[in-house]
Amino acid sequence: MSRDRIETYRIYLYLLFLAGALFGLVISPPVLSIGLIGIVVLGLLDPLKGLNPKWRAEIGEWIKSPLPLALIALYVLLLLGGWQTEDWPYYLERLRIKIPLLSLPLIWPGLPTLDRKTGNLIFGGFALFLGVVLLGVFVNYGFHFAEINELISQGRPMPVPRNHIRFSLLVAMGTFFAYYAGQRKALGYQKRWWGLAGFLFVGLHLLAVRSGLAGAYAGVGVLILAEGWRRGTWWPAAVAIAGLILLPIVAYVAVPSFRTKMDYVRYELLHRDVNVDQHEYSDEGRMTSIRIGWDIFLDHPQLGIGPGNLLQETDRRYTNIGLGPKGKRPHNQFVSALAGSGLLGGIITLGSFLVLARIGFRRRDPAYLAIWTVFFLSCLVENTLENTVGVSAFALILLLVGTREPPATNEQPDAHS
Repeated sequence: MSRDRIETYRIYLYLLFLAGALFGLVISPPVLSIGLIGIVVLGLLDPLKGLNPKWRAEIGEWIKSPLPLALIALYVLLLLGGWQTEDWPYYLERLRIKIPLLSLPLIWPGLPTLDRKTGNLIFGGFALFLGVVLLGVFVNYGFHFAEINELISQGRPMPVPRNHIRFSLLVAMGTFFAYYAGQRKALGYQKRWWGLAGFLFVGLHLLAVRSGLAGAYAGVGVLILAEGWRRGTWWPAAVAIAGLILLPIVAYVAVPSFRTKMDYVRYELLHRDVNVDQHEYSDEGRMTSIRIGWDIFLDHPQLGIGPGNLLQETDRRYTNIGLGPKGKRPHNQFVSALAGSGLLGGIITLGSFLVLARIGFRRRDPAYLAIWTVFFLSCLVENTLENTVGVSAFALILLLVGTREPPATNEQPDAHS
């Protein structure tokens, strides 16, 4: 078999595995795992040479760049805490779940290089897939309007595939994938992609999940400012920011699920006895988990309790304050890093995020910065990097966006198929 044919097959396999991984982020963690394993094998191995010659030729230069180093540093931090471990099953689970932070950056230079049109379609296609899934969610909402609004009034989420928080964050990022495709005129279109971005953004108000909404609003704000900076003109950005500030007011008046959710949030914040309900209600439960994580850090400030011991330590402290035998890890990735690995862990984790942000500024890439913002904010209110979908999305999406060519001031459209 010729080398040209092998490279063609490798491109097809890469697209297949990548499609599986992106599908799995939304629908199925097992499919996500299969897709990621396929990507890793494809990047590392070659049917004729054994070890992929493209990987061998490019890994030396690639590994010096900030994008892979920032991702790998987060996994190395976990490895450094191995000597502290008492709860080995939990620690080994952390090593398994977070392996995309190590494996994907290491094999990335061995993957096939996609042409501009194909690369643009990856982002547009994923945004379109998210739009179709979101439309299905809204059809179900229409059929069960009263029942679902009643669920939302009780603080429960609208039914969505898998986890409602992670789905809303993916929809928020889908807004910027669609914008990315429009910015690069994928398939020769621009306004249609931007229309899809608008649908996804507006749809988040119907989903009424605060994490996704906060990430989307912050991401759109960053995108607007970054576009003003990139283009060198600020008055359109100022008008857009003003509109963005007014939009939640319009949504409260016009969108029943959004209004119901905001009314529930107001009730929760003004609840008569937060000391009794702090474990049951989401906001108080989050704050309690963060306070306990912060207390663990204060008790072990230099090197933390050990990332492998964090679960058993939170369980112990929850039991001590009468909130049951099963505790929650801190609902903040940075507090988790401080509690598990001390000041060193906090510095490495925050430093990695700042390095990843700096990449977007150097590229002058609004979509990248917006997506980074969604991840950063999610890590302030969730343990985004402590579950398979979150850590896989973090590594895969930042590598995909961060290795594409940054936008030009005047993009030429792709040719129609």
